[in-house]
Formats: sequence, structure tokens, C-alpha cells
Amino acid sequence: MHLTRQSDYGVRAVLHLAGRAYGDVVQTREIAAREDIPAKYLPSIIRTLARAGIIRTMRGNQGGVTLAKPPEEINLREVIEAIEGPIALVQCMKEPGQCARQDDCAFMPVCEDIQGVMMRQLEGTTFADMAAGVSVKIEKGGAKSSPGSRSPRKAARPRGGGLDQAPGAGR
Repeated sequence: MHLTRQSDYGVRAVLHLAGRAYGDVVQTREIAAREDIPAKYLPSIIRTLARAGIIRTMRGNQGGVTLAKPPEEINLREVIEAIEGPIALVQCMKEPGQCARQDDCAFMPVCEDIQGVMMRQLEGTTFADMAAGVSVKIEKGGAKSSPGSRSPRKAARPRGGGLDQAPGAGR
């Protein structure tokens, strides 16, 4: 599975809003500048997130964007799926019945287990957690644990870093 730059930008935009007081209206040019998102891509991402009910847009002189619900009610899965569509580790999980080997595939149960872990982690990680710099680990039963926290987000995240960056690069 590979997340696109659009997902990376969408997560950064929502995370920027989550770092502000709930209800604050932020102009998209501020988000683009602070999160290193090319201004030409942001309007499309904002529209997609607004259609998904994650953010609200306001027009006019005092216009901008704000979260549609508190950051503790927005999880990583819903933002990524708003942009990417349903998340699937392998293609045959996205389109059941398309693979002739699906009924006797030894790899499928492993993929289903990995998919389950990934989905629990994405669903259990809220934007409030990330904005607070809390590292969340979701246990098999779905319980949250915080093995530790990172430095506050603003100080810890280098500019230009994102989801599509190689693990450990620039961090």
C-alpha cells in the first residue's frame, strides 16, 4: 500500500487545523505556507475533505477553513479514505472475487491480519493525539496505550516531512 502526496497533504492540513483552537477559521494560504503544501493542490484537497464532513469552508473576507468536528473525533483512517478511497493492503482485498486463487490463497490470511492491525491503528489515532505529540499504540483488542510521547508537534516535525517520506528520513 502506498499513500499518495494528496493524502500526505490532507493529513498535514487537518493536523494544522487540529493544532489550533477548535472553531478557529484558518485561511488556506496559511495552511499551504506552514505545511509546505503547494497552493495549487490545496483547494482540491480542501473540497474533498469538506465533502467528507471533516472540515468546513467559509467564504468571504473572514473566510477560510475549520474542522467540522473536534480533533478527538477525527481519526487518521477517515482522512486518508476521504482522499484515497477504501484502504486495502492488496488489490484482491479491495475487489473481492476478482482473484481466482482467493479461496485457497495462503497469503490472504496474513494480509487480513496485517490489514486488521493497520485499520485499528489508523482508526485509533486521532488528530488530537497527533497534535499533542502523543504516540498511540492500538492493542489487538482495540485498547489504546501511549508508550510515550514525542516532543510537541511544532518543535518535533521538520518542515517538508510527510507521510510519503522514507522511514527515518529527515526525522
